[in-house]
Amino acid sequence: MAKRQKVASTRAEKIRAQGKQNPNKTVKPPLTSSATRKQNKVRVPVTRRSTSTMPVINRKRNQVHVPLKKKGAELQLPAFPRLRLGWRLISGAVFALSLAMVISFSSLSAFQVSSIDLRGAQRLDAGLVLEQVDIIGEGIIKVQPEETAEKIQALFPSLSSVRVSVGIPASVTLRVTERQPLILWQGDSDSLWIDAEGVMFPIMGEAEVTMTVMAKSTPPAAAIAEEDEPGALEEETTQADENEDVISIAGMPPQKYPRTTPEFIQGILSLKNYIPEGSSLQYDPQFGLGWQDTQGWLVYFGKDVQNIDLKLAEYQTILAALRSENITPALISLEFLHAPFYRLE
Repeated sequence: MAKRQKVASTRAEKIRAQGKQNPNKTVKPPLTSSATRKQNKVRVPVTRRSTSTMPVINRKRNQVHVPLKKKGAELQLPAFPRLRLGWRLISGAVFALSLAMVISFSSLSAFQVSSIDLRGAQRLDAGLVLEQVDIIGEGIIKVQPEETAEKIQALFPSLSSVRVSVGIPASVTLRVTERQPLILWQGDSDSLWIDAEGVMFPIMGEAEVTMTVMAKSTPPAAAIAEEDEPGALEEETTQADENEDVISIAGMPPQKYPRTTPEFIQGILSLKNYIPEGSSLQYDPQFGLGWQDTQGWLVYFGKDVQNIDLKLAEYQTILAALRSENITPALISLEFLHAPFYRLE
């Protein structure tokens, strides 16, 4: 061990001595393995491109700061708002533009109603409708079909249905269905038609009716317009029953024409074959339906004529009893089947 240390020290001294003698001579390192050998580096030339630096723009609210070439100097400009257009904004803008165009064009005479097209009417005239419904000169966009139809039907009870349709530029079409009159209700000063539903409406034009009733008042259970409150309807009907002898249907507004029941209408029609030849059916608010006999007296069967066969049989029995006693009555009432009576005056 001591011998190896001595040999190593002599080698080191020789190397130092050679280094002092030849200072420029490089000392080659001892050969080592390739794993620890230092690799020669290959330098690749790198080219650089000179680029101008873009100024950093600082955006603040409502302002834009743009730096200039001079150090510390910048330019302040107003900032435009950033718009984000979505499909809702676009559709809203299109709708607003369309609405503005329609409103502007509606003021033109081409978009103003000048006439109506009335379809389905045989007796009602379009001019009469225009007199009651003020739509001439109105812009087509202002005409409300449903409201106009309700107004027309309220003003003209002779119509069972009304439909209104509008079109561009100024087209208004009315499709109506008229009621068919069955009975002529002839009062002292005025007359009305009545259909199978009991609706009374003014006479307009010509139509064939089944029966004519000479009446002194409105029919029983007369009802006012359906839109009235039930309480008010009952009160007005009661007052009408109490004052039927002085009630007149002349001068009533169209929507206030009286209305009777379909059962009463069927009762009138059922008496058609029992009226004596030369007599006419009459209505009295106190005694009901009846007629004047050819021999001069009046006979009434009440407002309910469902048992007309029994009442007619009882009428013949009463006539036979009066003739046997040589009595000529002025009035015979069979309103109550089990309590008939007669009057001499």
